[in-house]
Amino acid sequence: MRTLVVHNRYSARTPSGENVSVAQEVDCLRAAGADVVVHETSNDEVMGGGLAIKLRAAAETTWSPAAARRFDEVLERVRPDVVHIHNLFPLFTASVPWRAVHRHVPVVWTVRNMRVVCVDGTQFRDGAPCTSCRPGWRLPGVRHRCYRGSLTASALVTGATSIFRRLARSHVTAVAISETLRTWLIDDAGFAPERVHVKYNPIPAPQPAEPVSPAAACTDFVFVGKFAPYKGIDLLLAAWRQVQADGARLTFVGDGPMAGVVREAANADPRISWVGQVPADEVTRHIGESRAVVVPSVWDEPFGRVAAEALALGRPVITTGQGALGEVVGDSAGWVTGTDAGALARAIDEAAAADAAVAARGAAGRDRHARLFSPEATTAQLLDIYRRAIDEQRALARAGH
Repeated sequence: MRTLVVHNRYSARTPSGENVSVAQEVDCLRAAGADVVVHETSNDEVMGGGLAIKLRAAAETTWSPAAARRFDEVLERVRPDVVHIHNLFPLFTASVPWRAVHRHVPVVWTVRNMRVVCVDGTQFRDGAPCTSCRPGWRLPGVRHRCYRGSLTASALVTGATSIFRRLARSHVTAVAISETLRTWLIDDAGFAPERVHVKYNPIPAPQPAEPVSPAAACTDFVFVGKFAPYKGIDLLLAAWRQVQADGARLTFVGDGPMAGVVREAANADPRISWVGQVPADEVTRHIGESRAVVVPSVWDEPFGRVAAEALALGRPVITTGQGALGEVVGDSAGWVTGTDAGALARAIDEAAAADAAVAARGAAGRDRHARLFSPEATTAQLLDIYRRAIDEQRALARAGH
């Protein structure tokens, strides 16, 4: 089976979990013996280019004939059995999968956000969930400049994603990265249930430079991620002010627009520290030295990569459970509190005091990771989805479609 993977990489200037997930999935497929060819572009090509390049990219945001021509050449050379698309915007657009559809090559699409309905992809605006946009009515996202604060960019990306949604609903096999996201695709984005499958992101077990201590032997509670309102920074800080456990510490790993808020909190409370943006191996070290990882998101997370990585290292997760976070952590691998600051504080206090509970939930997390999120489990699922898509395309061909 030959797979052609298509991905518009996010800029290297900002850490991207999606870039990491795509690269890891390609590695997993190759390790399983699949023949994989990657067709990529990068937003850095525009960000580092001159005015002419930026104007051309803007003009082709909704539909790119140039990207389609290049992809036609790739299809002719590679002759794939299946095309697997990840992110298409802004440089590829729906013109790329359309060329595969035109050539009767089955197309699989991994869905990692809500951009086919919400231009920002989060359904979160002004500090609260937002469902103003819906299929056929996406003007609010343009009016509120939800894509990078730009009216023009919001209009262009809204147009591009609306075109892709129409194509994907009838010609593409969608792969949601959680049951939660699958339900949203069906109920809110209008996809047929039979066209949407679930396959979690592959999460290779991190390999710490040093052996990790048992979670119950550690005192640090760790937040890893972007310092942004939807990630629950304010909620976590409000909860931490109520935490009474002696010796408990809170470490923030990352950076983002709320860095100043985190810095002020660290200056005011000696129990809080901020280590900033660090390389992946340092992130692994901080998770491996934690008692529990706190994921306090207040938006509907489509998956929850940090939570799954924590489980792989035997760390229980304390989370609001928003979106797919409750699905990732489950009933036995952590604490699911909802978005109440008091409930989040009580969970942290319980984890700080209960060594046996921390050890048991950490062990359950390792088992859950191996069963649901390991490369072996997720790659087998993906290969099965490919086979189904190929079989469906062959059946259509025999029927004369």
